[in-house]
Amino acid sequence: MRSVALLDGGLGQEIYRRARGVSSPLWSVAVMLEQPEVVTAVHADFIRAGAKTLTLNTYAATPTRLRKQGLHKQILAIHQQAFQALERAIDVTGVQVDIAACLPPLTASYQGQPARTFEDVRDEYATLVQLQAGADVFLIETMTNTLEAKAACAAASDLGKPYTVAFRLEANGRLKSGETLAEAVAAIKGYSPAAVMLNCCDPELVTDTMPELVTLYPIAGGYANAFKSVEAVASGGLVDTLEARPDISPEAYSAQVRQWLADGACVVGGCCEITPEHVRFMADALAGDFNFVRLSQLGLRSASEGH
Repeated sequence: MRSVALLDGGLGQEIYRRARGVSSPLWSVAVMLEQPEVVTAVHADFIRAGAKTLTLNTYAATPTRLRKQGLHKQILAIHQQAFQALERAIDVTGVQVDIAACLPPLTASYQGQPARTFEDVRDEYATLVQLQAGADVFLIETMTNTLEAKAACAAASDLGKPYTVAFRLEANGRLKSGETLAEAVAAIKGYSPAAVMLNCCDPELVTDTMPELVTLYPIAGGYANAFKSVEAVASGGLVDTLEARPDISPEAYSAQVRQWLADGACVVGGCCEITPEHVRFMADALAGDFNFVRLSQLGLRSASEGH
């Protein structure tokens, strides 16, 4: 039976959805500062659903974003709180899972290539790597340009732990920067990430693109979102404006994931609006055909071994 790494679902959106009266550009991080028990509860629900690798609630906690909100001095405390929230969920459930650090876009999601130097971007990612150094694996995710993707890889490789890269594609199949998927994979291949994935785009787009991705990189995967559109956020709006697609039921999403696996994916999970119920259905429906494991159990080389 083939081993497949099973990630959690849309952590930030699930936290934000459950929160009481929190509206902020910092999204789920703002919830964690005011209602940390919500974050622990969401983590625990994903663990109980069957997820084997759980992501820290640090997506919006980049130095750039915290500085913009006047919270940069709290960056260490925020990352420590993210670890505590997940560790409490692990203790409550009694299940051993991988803790995955998050290296997201530094300014906001769904943007093009930033007007910054490689060294400047790498240094900011290096700060995030050190703040999350206690994680088992690193997820570089929602990448829309190769500058941030390469800089995040360079920073993550210094730690010597497995890390993956996930690109976000537009409807035309290209990154927001205009680069093709083949160009994006070629740009980071020399860093030898443990896996290359697609995330935070429509499930149908992941399904259409997975056959190409598995030819571009030996360990591939995907985790899609279920938003109707992300244009409001891409234009600077808050996540409050986003709506979930009612047609992406747990059954419908699992059918898409089954196709990714049939095409050769080795890592699957969910992004925004993919709930614990989606993950539970997926884990149950596919359990007879695949052995779900933690990301670190896929026999992945560490970054230092890739050179």
